[in-house]
Amino acid sequence: MVKHLKLTILNDNEPAEGLKNLWGWSVLLESEKWRIIFDADSEGSVLRYNASQMGINLSPLDFAFLSHCHSDHYGGFPMIASINPGITLYVPTQRCDFLRTHGFKIKVVNEESKLASDVWSSGPIGAIQEQALGILVDGVGLVVIVGCSHPGADILTEKLKDITKEKVYLVIGGFHSPPRHVLDNLAKIAEFISPAHCSGERAKNYTARKYPEKYYPVRTGSVIKIEKREG
Repeated sequence: MVKHLKLTILNDNEPAEGLKNLWGWSVLLESEKWRIIFDADSEGSVLRYNASQMGINLSPLDFAFLSHCHSDHYGGFPMIASINPGITLYVPTQRCDFLRTHGFKIKVVNEESKLASDVWSSGPIGAIQEQALGILVDGVGLVVIVGCSHPGADILTEKLKDITKEKVYLVIGGFHSPPRHVLDNLAKIAEFISPAHCSGERAKNYTARKYPEKYYPVRTGSVIKIEKREG
């Protein structure tokens, strides 16, 4: 397991002062073993600007990960490829192969897979063929990052929980305006819940009201550091 994990929200629908903001989602994931970008927002210029403002270098990266083939998640990948030539991009369907033209080495994830040390893909799920990413942090548990959760954030999380056989510490990302039972399921599964991107205000408000001890709000520029807790 990785000893620590840092998540930096490069763009979310929720803006932050001093940073640019578009409808989209992108997270930089960093451990002592690797650097990964999860999704790439709608435009590379936004990612480049926000990273610069936060003092982050988006190169080098070990690989890139696309949750699903919608433009508010892949729009910034041409910029990522331009500063990381030949980088591997894991996609959940052959329909995303057009991103190869920007210089990526495309790898289609056809099933649940281990992508790197302590990093798993759920494999593509549902009609839209969406995958989520799971990362194991020593002494903490499983961190699940989702894109839009078209199959259901709880379904994607349960899949990664079944793969890793570990407790879920955090689920973060777009929950796609979920019905309440999805949020209730997540509250049973995870220690913390961070609805973002396409989750919607109703989902955020419901989670904050019913599960205040589990709700962890995020926005563009948010940084979450996760590591083993002593004692």
